[in-house]
Amino acid sequence: MAESADRGREEAQMDNHIYDLALRQPEGVDANFLGETLPGRPPLETIVNSVNRLLTSGRLELMQVGNRIVYRGISHDELTRMSALTGDEKLVYKHIENSGNEGIWVRTLKQKTNLLQGVITRCLKGLEQKVLIKSIKSVKHPTRKLYMLVDVSPSTDITGGPWYTDQEMDTDFIDQLSKRCYQFIYAQSFPRHNPHGVFSANHRMYLRSSQIQQYITTGGITNVALSVDHIEELLTMLVYDGKIERIAPAMDVDMGGSGGGRGAASIKPKTDWMYRALRILNKDSPFTDIPCGRCPVYDRCSDTGAVTPAKCEYFKKWLAF
Repeated sequence: MAESADRGREEAQMDNHIYDLALRQPEGVDANFLGETLPGRPPLETIVNSVNRLLTSGRLELMQVGNRIVYRGISHDELTRMSALTGDEKLVYKHIENSGNEGIWVRTLKQKTNLLQGVITRCLKGLEQKVLIKSIKSVKHPTRKLYMLVDVSPSTDITGGPWYTDQEMDTDFIDQLSKRCYQFIYAQSFPRHNPHGVFSANHRMYLRSSQIQQYITTGGITNVALSVDHIEELLTMLVYDGKIERIAPAMDVDMGGSGGGRGAASIKPKTDWMYRALRILNKDSPFTDIPCGRCPVYDRCSDTGAVTPAKCEYFKKWLAF
């Protein structure tokens, strides 16, 4: 009896050691890690027996990561939640958990679990009532309902990021923010003492996307969290609209964008573009197309003589238009 009790205490102690190690490693632990980390370097048979007991009790979960078999520790809170679920609910919950912040579609759940549609519907309803999962809609597939754990935030691929509100593109927000970006870039694109002049060709103090992001974030312009990538999306739109242009940094210009010598990696680092505003002329104004500005005989035109405004053929065509 005493020997049996001692063996039971040793097994419980080994189980607790392995369980604690697994909890501290969110990515999971394998047999090699346990053999090298456990105190006293116990034999593999002892480790295997302990792992099997923990798997049977639900304190460990078996996972495959690449070609490796690992064991993930199940927290006490998760054990409490799972204890209240049926077998089918546990199966559905695990697949939803594995989908992470991308969520999972009902049809995909049916394919992965091989459960009947009615069973899946009942499980989803039960999990929602227990406040373990939530349903969301994707901007890419508005008709699909995706499920994920209740405490997981959806990815930007699903929500559309800051440019969407309630699965609808917020064009007013985009227009206002891009306008502020353009105004900030414009103010730094031309000499302040001569607004109609331009900087020299070697000027390298134009704004970068990180500076524009800092201006938007710290200037109280919006409460929405915007990353540098979000700002670059706006800047790309302004480039295509012909309002700003990209300028390569001096280093990229000097190196010709080659990325280095013969042994350089094929993947070049991301270019830290500078941005310069373009002066936008009012295309609707007739003065932008007045023929005098590009007249080939402008220097011979006067009030009298062979070339006069009254006799100008270019003026006749312009006025007729």
